[in-house]
Amino acid sequence: MNILGCLAAFIAMALAYLCSRNQRLLARPIGPAGRIGAAAFAVVALVAWIAGETSLPGIFAAATALMFGAVALPYITWLFRPATARKTP
Repeated sequence: MNILGCLAAFIAMALAYLCSRNQRLLARPIGPAGRIGAAAFAVVALVAWIAGETSLPGIFAAATALMFGAVALPYITWLFRPATARKTP
């Protein structure tokens, strides 16, 4: 369950990042369906962590996994598309 929780948290934060207007992977952000998907995957991550652990440690583990994804994704994007590779309008 912990691997499922980590995977769902990473997908949730990836969708949340791709919905942001500051994202650098896509030409334009994805629509509101991505935000709904991000929320759904965040709930799946929460449920998976609670099922793998007990209630309170599961909540904190899910929050930690979501925060790690939110911090790591911009850096991963930076590795694939550095600032010099971006086009300026």
